[in-house]
Amino acid sequence: MPPGIMTSVRALMHFCYLVQSPHIDDDNLAHISAALDEFHVNKHAIITAGVCHGKGNTTIDNWYIPKLKLMQNIVPSICSSGIIGQWSANATEHAHITEVKNPARSTNNNNYAPQICCYLDRADKCNRFDLAIDLLDGKLNDDIDEDADVEIVAVEIPSSAQQPDQPPGSIPIPLCSFVVGRTALHLAYDPSIRNISVDEVAVTFNLPDLCPAIADFLHREETSGHRVHAISGPQRAGPEAELPFDKLQVWFKICLQETDFHNAHKIHPAQTLNCAPPSEPWTSGCYDTVIIQTNTEQSWPTCGLSGHSVAQLRLLIWPIGKSGIPWSWEDQFITYLQQFDISSERDPTTQLHVLRRSKRSNGSRMGDIIPVSQLRAPVHFVPRFSATADTHFTAYNSMEHASKFWLNYFWDKNSFFALSA
Repeated sequence: MPPGIMTSVRALMHFCYLVQSPHIDDDNLAHISAALDEFHVNKHAIITAGVCHGKGNTTIDNWYIPKLKLMQNIVPSICSSGIIGQWSANATEHAHITEVKNPARSTNNNNYAPQICCYLDRADKCNRFDLAIDLLDGKLNDDIDEDADVEIVAVEIPSSAQQPDQPPGSIPIPLCSFVVGRTALHLAYDPSIRNISVDEVAVTFNLPDLCPAIADFLHREETSGHRVHAISGPQRAGPEAELPFDKLQVWFKICLQETDFHNAHKIHPAQTLNCAPPSEPWTSGCYDTVIIQTNTEQSWPTCGLSGHSVAQLRLLIWPIGKSGIPWSWEDQFITYLQQFDISSERDPTTQLHVLRRSKRSNGSRMGDIIPVSQLRAPVHFVPRFSATADTHFTAYNSMEHASKFWLNYFWDKNSFFALSA
């Protein structure tokens, strides 16, 4: 599309996201006004291209839209009476569905009000009865479905804080649910693959440098101690490096749960990240992308990409140490990721960062081992197709075959506020 159309649409999206912030100061108001001004400067490109259509697919050649005119009043309204989120009807709209529409389906379409009230009264009594029975039978904490995106309520319990009635070492390690900073992480108690050799994993997940990457990770741990790891530099270990283990447990997914960008006490729903080997229809594997912390002095999400990198999750493992050989990482999970290079400047039209896969001098993808505790948040990539998209690209293989990507911070509001600054 012409650059003017992309610029106007992007500016309008910026405006819509920015005005939803629960905290707005003078700087935010300046950005909101600038986004709306940029839209008005470039909106003529939409009319010129003839892509603005109304009812009956008729072309519209003007901008006589009442809602667009009302946008001019948002900044003055915020200055005089506060953020616009206080006027949102989302809560009442949802309540109208659960408290009116759904009960109305159980009526005979006559005298709605008394029948709805009767329905709600009986539903409340049933819920209270079920709750009392569950409490009596001790069934309130039934096992959750490991494959579901559940809300994680996780607290990291160090070995020094074990319960008094539990002997040391009785708590299974590694911990499957724990919290680091403002991110909760959760892995299923049972691995997807319970016992497999390092060489078999390297072949199954197409990671020829897995053994050297693990050896380099162990070397960094021995020389520098437990610290934040980065994905960079040449591999020092060779393919025949000796490891203190030869068997692994492998997980195909992990759940991450963040707090709100503006309110650390507001918890968002958990999201699942996949790192599964090739299978139908994911013939190249299903590997999601994630933000990782690389600097202890920068925290997510308040620091954005400063002190962080973006990478593709390729493997989640817990090594099984050899008998009689000390293994210092038995209490933590580790992960293999492949890094992306982020452009220093944003694209002038989309204002998105351009990403490319990091490559070593021999042309292979740059990957490395880091602790799972460095994962911070899911991140969304969009393949950059240029003028013509490759006809071989599908939803299942474009992530593996595309050479350039957009870092899509419009994915959700938390991503927008953290990555758009």
